[in-house]
Amino acid sequence: MIRQFLCGLMILAMSAGAAEMPAEVRALFSRKCLNCHSTEKHKGDLDLERAQIGGDGHVWEMVVEQIELGEMPPKKETPLTTTEEKMLVGWVKGTLHDIALENAGDPGPVVLRRLSNVEYTYTLRDLTGVLDLDPAREFPVDGAAGEGFTNAGAALVMSPALLTKYLDAAKDLANHLVLLPDGVRFSSSDSPRDWTDETLGQIRAIYARHTATGEAVQTVAQGIQLDTGTGEGRLPLSRYLDALQGRGSEEGLSPKYLAILREALSGTSSSL
Repeated sequence: MIRQFLCGLMILAMSAGAAEMPAEVRALFSRKCLNCHSTEKHKGDLDLERAQIGGDGHVWEMVVEQIELGEMPPKKETPLTTTEEKMLVGWVKGTLHDIALENAGDPGPVVLRRLSNVEYTYTLRDLTGVLDLDPAREFPVDGAAGEGFTNAGAALVMSPALLTKYLDAAKDLANHLVLLPDGVRFSSSDSPRDWTDETLGQIRAIYARHTATGEAVQTVAQGIQLDTGTGEGRLPLSRYLDALQGRGSEEGLSPKYLAILREALSGTSSSL
């Protein structure tokens, strides 16, 4: 098997032009390999004449190791002489070195992968704005493969069972979708009653920002206690007029006009 790897790597390098194979090495390769592993006669289902380009560095290192240990060629074959072994080992090591230099800094192909459980959770939280969503709580734990990282492409496998859990998570997320007149939003709750309470809470917050505390009476509208601010069913105008005065000055409005407007809206004197 090691012999097959060695012969295959040699023919691959010849096809790729990774290194110029000396005539002596080429002749040795043809004599030792192609007699058994050609297109016409391919033992072990190995056809070296039609082999494609490959780049498994660990295989090259294993081949060199087996040759130096005397494990290759097999005992039933004529062993390599010292000169032949030196020639083959030197050529393999040299080719391996050249390939390493040519691909220095190249991490290899990027595997198309799914999101890890953590990535999936934070992505949905960012998209929905709901920070307590946990869509991956029923997912199996991500494996770390041999690299020790849970986001390695080779470790993030997909199975029919996991796909079912993705569909269940999507259905659960849809239960948090709130339809609005002008679009949609997401809620941390999946209860319509809670959605109503959230909207009413926003209304209360608006009133709280614009109500003069201590000057109000309580009124009830559809079961909700609201602070009217003046006791006359109106929100207090003083804060609005103060803001208008400052904004009007910035925009170049007439101070005299703003004073007349304030007096007309908040003054106690009759307009007649």
